[in-house]
Amino acid sequence: MKLVIIAAGQGLRLRSVSHDKNKTLMTIHGKRLIDILLNNAVKCGFQDVVIITGYRNQVLMQALDNHTHNLKLTFIHNPDWQQPNGISVLAAKPAIPKEEEYMISMSDHFYSAKLMEKIKNSSLGNNIANVGLDFRIERIFDLEDGMKVKTLQTKEGLKVKKMDKKLLNYDAIDCGVFKCRYNFFQSLVIAKDK
Repeated sequence: MKLVIIAAGQGLRLRSVSHDKNKTLMTIHGKRLIDILLNNAVKCGFQDVVIITGYRNQVLMQALDNHTHNLKLTFIHNPDWQQPNGISVLAAKPAIPKEEEYMISMSDHFYSAKLMEKIKNSSLGNNIANVGLDFRIERIFDLEDGMKVKTLQTKEGLKVKKMDKKLLNYDAIDCGVFKCRYNFFQSLVIAKDK
């Protein structure tokens, strides 16, 4: 299974603390966000990571030139990086073997290896994708920009009913980590064409 890291955006909401640095190169407790994410990937048994770049892509690529993570990194530049994140996910399609499950992580979300492992090991069942959710809404750093989620309890378990940054009635925020079937790409194409 491959991990796709979406690192294409400009990081506008973080500009006040990033000082126009690539958002994934910001540090938390002395470690770059991208290194925390890649270390989590190693802990979870990933070997291949696809990084989708966009805004100032050369800066990120140079920063990871001599990475010490035991990972094969593949960089794919998304020239349409200003578009929604789904367009960046679609850019990864050529790097994912047909019909293989894969994971997606947003590069500017901070979460534990434990959450990544939980999503990686989750069963997709009849789902096209599983998403890591945080139900502790009061602890969300930037609630206005968070992807709000309304869930529904079914016999099969908890399901996502709606996902939208503008939802008024929600009970969770997505954590920026997903496990997907290959045909999730087709869902993104359909959504893009609407």
